[in-house]
Amino acid sequence: MYKGSRQNTKVTVAIAGFGFMGRTHYGNWKKLRGAKVVAICDSNLAQLKNKVKGNVGDADGSTDFSGIEVYSDFDEMLAKCGCDIVDVTLPTPLHPRMVEAALASGRHVICEKPMAIDARTCDAMLVAVGRAKGKFMVAQCLRFQAEHVYVKRLIDSGRYGSVVSADFARVSMTPGWGAGGGKSWFLDEGKSGGVALDLHIHDTDLVNWWFGRPESLTSRERRRADGVGMHIATSYAYPDKVVNAVGSWVDAPSFVFEASFRVVFERAVVVCDTCRTPSFVVYPAKGKPFTPKFRNADGYFNELKAFLEWTRSPSAESPFDAHAARDSVAIVDAERESAKTGRTVVPSKRNSHLRS
Repeated sequence: MYKGSRQNTKVTVAIAGFGFMGRTHYGNWKKLRGAKVVAICDSNLAQLKNKVKGNVGDADGSTDFSGIEVYSDFDEMLAKCGCDIVDVTLPTPLHPRMVEAALASGRHVICEKPMAIDARTCDAMLVAVGRAKGKFMVAQCLRFQAEHVYVKRLIDSGRYGSVVSADFARVSMTPGWGAGGGKSWFLDEGKSGGVALDLHIHDTDLVNWWFGRPESLTSRERRRADGVGMHIATSYAYPDKVVNAVGSWVDAPSFVFEASFRVVFERAVVVCDTCRTPSFVVYPAKGKPFTPKFRNADGYFNELKAFLEWTRSPSAESPFDAHAARDSVAIVDAERESAKTGRTVVPSKRNSHLRS
């Protein structure tokens, strides 16, 4: 249970799942002065000392577990560990049960994206969130990345006029990570949702955050012979702008992961591309191109910092409303339906019992 309002008291954290993302979160929790990781839970204890692969490199296997309780059973950890926060970095199908159990125990909970496999499951989780004493947030890291926050401010301020168009691309090699000695769980669409829900949702969420829920959308998808969605391209319908996004898992193993977007305003163009140097440039209609200077640009660090500060401030608003995370999953639901049927689809709205 959260210990109280003393600002100099370190908030204690337990990480559930110590694969690539769990280790990424662990490294960032260590950087936060107000937090201390006191427990780690993973059903595969043998992997804790090994390097873990991901789509943007390998996670270190040299973790020092001194002073950290190690568990292989999640329920045992909840029962025995005196932590304030549970950080769920497990595969998507495990999110609902783990989140609901951790919230029921009185802890604050942060959960890796996507929130759940579909919007209906998210809705059920939100009922539990509404009953909980602890706070809950989905770790949609791009909302906390400095470049994306900067673009959001440009859109809201109208500094360069309205947005005319926006194009997004997020492309990666086929997942070989997350295999655990067998087939990668990412390539089981019933667990991961395929490329649309696991990778492409980053850009879907940016579209939802920056421009709001699209009136409708049309998607096309390339699938493997075993039916797993590997490449998706979506056009989102807005009355005043053209917005498109591509997500892909079909690139060669030698290809460098790429995440990019190009937003055209009436009086400027903003380009972000992880394969360029500099990776972020503003091209104004008047004046020279420039790259803003950002402090604390990393989205993983910023999201955990924001969540930590929220747990310390009882009256503060959520840095990212879980209902918005649900809405982004609902848009992906519509994309997957459109790709399957070949029809234009309207994303579902929140159920009436959910807060707007």
